[in-house]
Parts: sequence; structure tokens; C-alpha cells
Amino acid sequence: MKLITRSIICLLVLPLVSKAQDSLAKAQMKKAIIVDALLKNPNLRPAMISTTFISRGQLEGNFKGKSILSGDFGQRRTEVLLNLPVKNWGKNGMVTATITYARSNFQLSDVKGVEIRDPELSKNTVGLTTTYRRVDSLFGRMFISSASVILYTGDGGGVNKYAVMGSGMIMLKKTAQATLMVGAQVIIDPTASLPVVPLLVYQKQLQHGFDLNITIPQQLTLRKTLSKNCWASFGTILSSSVSFFNFSSPDVPRNANFSTLDLKTGPGVEYRLGKLLLAGVSAGLWTPVMYRQYGRWEKSNHYFFDGKVDTTPYINLNLSLIPF
Repeated sequence: MKLITRSIICLLVLPLVSKAQDSLAKAQMKKAIIVDALLKNPNLRPAMISTTFISRGQLEGNFKGKSILSGDFGQRRTEVLLNLPVKNWGKNGMVTATITYARSNFQLSDVKGVEIRDPELSKNTVGLTTTYRRVDSLFGRMFISSASVILYTGDGGGVNKYAVMGSGMIMLKKTAQATLMVGAQVIIDPTASLPVVPLLVYQKQLQHGFDLNITIPQQLTLRKTLSKNCWASFGTILSSSVSFFNFSSPDVPRNANFSTLDLKTGPGVEYRLGKLLLAGVSAGLWTPVMYRQYGRWEKSNHYFFDGKVDTTPYINLNLSLIPF
């Protein structure tokens, strides 16, 4: 899911920056547009480190449709993001590289049903995404397209997951207060169960310093400017993760992926520290949507393990680089 949502939000910045360059007051206008985009979309920032602490909840595990275990399940996730510009082609095209690192820590206790040798384990995932984006015109409206190649590796090395994606979005509305874009993303991924995902972006400036941001399928948030250095928000964000496992049991695939999909709902605050750093904290309810384990190159809906986890509180701490 992060592969999809990062493509969506990156598509927003290129046309806005290009438009700013056409005017004589380009320096200040470009700066304001980029800073606003970085504040609304953390995945666009040049660098970010984030840690999420997820409270323990009850886990019910099913193996091939049969209940096999239950217990208390806790998590901690640390993620690092680095966005790098590679090459620009005038105002219409650019190539970027995104490097991600995630360390997921899983803790199990009071397990019933099966014996767990390692009640606490950590998994590392490193990703590289190379993306080409371009701005064109379609039916007299701005059309933004992108193509991405994504590679993931885990603790054992080698390519554990790959995907090729193509996106297209058309601008239906653009005013000083509102932006509306629609489109679709095609996904070529051996594990993906949906080859095409609809995309929608709607952003609107409201009264009294509020901003509405709806990005499907990623987020729905309402942001409030408290001061020139402080912003508060409330909303729901869809997050995902993937970890890679190797097994020796004949009952399961030797190589497997563990994929999660979660909803984070609650308030957040970000405060600017000097000219370069932005510190943030958010908290609320963590709602698990999908916890599945399946063969390394099989479809994600052909899973052999399915976990059901309680909704629990969470807190997230993050630090970002804002170069303006």
C-alpha cells in the first residue's frame, strides 16, 4: 500500500512546482508550494525517521482456516525514509529514488494452542523505489503519469519482493482553495490480488486555517495551522508493512511474506525546530485490517496464516528534514 500512496502524493508536487516556475515571483512561490506539500504528505519529505509503539492486544491465529493459537500480541515499528532527486527534464519530467528501511519487532506472550520458540523477534526490510514522473495535457486538462520499479530485500539478502507500477491522474479542478484529481494505478506484482487500484486526491482550504486532505486509498485528514511553526491534525491513515520469513517445516512454504495492513486514527501535532527539522507526535487507535502470511511469490489472498488482532492504542514519534 505504501508503494501506491507514495506515487499518488508525489504526483501532486511536480505540476505545482512547474507552474510556480512560470511566474517571475518563482522563488517564494515555489518554496511555499513545496513546504505545503511536505507538511501535508510526510512521505514526500527528503528524510524522516519514525517509531510507532503499539499496545498489546489479543491475537487469534488461524492456520489454513483452523484456529491454532491465541495470545497477547505487541508491536514496535521503526521506519526510515530517504527521498533523492536523480534527474530533471525541464519542467515536465523527473526521476527520483526512494530508499526505505523498516524494523518490525513482534512480541507474543501467554500463548495458548502451540509452543512458540521465539516469543519475541525482529525483522528488517529494505526497499528501493525508482520513479519517473511526467506532466502532460489530456483533453485540455493537466495529466500526470508515473512509472515505478520497486525492490525489497530482508535479513537474508537477495530480492524478496518486486513490483512495477504505472499511474495516471487527470486534474479535474484546480482553484486557489481546492484541488481534485482522479486516476488509476496498474500494478504488476506476483503477490498483488488487485491489478488496478483507483486513485483520488481532493484537497481543500477551509476557513479558520483548516485544510482537508482526502487521498484514496491512503488517508483522510483535517489539518489546522496553529502558528507559523506548529500544526495539528486529526484523521485516519492506512499503513502497511511486509517482512520476510524462511521456514523448514514441510507444512508451509520454505520462503514466505508476512504482510500487514492497519488503520491509524487519532490526533497529531508537528512543530518546526529551526529551519531544517520538524518533530511530530501522534496517538490514537490502531485497527488491524489484515495480518497474513503466504508463499514468497504467491498471491496474497492465497495465505496459509491469518491473524486477527484487537484494536489497541498507539503512539508515534517522528523527526523529518524540511529543507526550507
